[in-house]
Amino acid sequence: MSETDQYNRLATALADVGAEVTAAEAQGMLCGMLSTPSQVDQARWIAEVLANTEPKGEPARTCLEVLTELDDSTRRGFGDDSMSFTPLLPDDEAPLPERAGALGAWCEGYVFGLGLGGLSSRSELPREAGEVVNDFSEIARVDTESDMGDEGEAAYTELVEYVRTGALLVREGLVAPSRAAPGGAMESPGSPDAGDVGGADGSE
Repeated sequence: MSETDQYNRLATALADVGAEVTAAEAQGMLCGMLSTPSQVDQARWIAEVLANTEPKGEPARTCLEVLTELDDSTRRGFGDDSMSFTPLLPDDEAPLPERAGALGAWCEGYVFGLGLGGLSSRSELPREAGEVVNDFSEIARVDTESDMGDEGEAAYTELVEYVRTGALLVREGLVAPSRAAPGGAMESPGSPDAGDVGGADGSE
């Protein structure tokens, strides 16, 4: 199954059970939990995704099946040392505001997932990882209704890559600090300007 198919199938399944969490946010939440040293329980993640819903019948079975598939594929990709992981986002043919909004939701889910995984304070993070998480909070507040201009596509592509490598860097800093030996540490991905895709609203 392609990532686009997986995204669309998950988005439909979540909508069919009335979930408040989006497809991108659901995977972001899981990746945040997987970035902590805690043992991540699939059932707890699914419960968070389906909070405030009462799924029943075939929609419930389909949603649980799709969420289980996402859990399996995300654990494999996110834990792969080849860095082949990519965030689950809409297809590139989708309107840019939709894609930018999904990226913001992914980042919001990721930050929330860190807390679910037991991270009580960002002060517990290594410096570079802390900067990444702060940037994720800013990306989550991007105003997707603003005029994105001609440079919007390039800025979005840059942000997606930053989020991808940034999430892996945070995971590396929390889960495997012993692997950060000379020559083995991941370099900071460098903070892009989220304002190039859309203006941040400045809210806390």
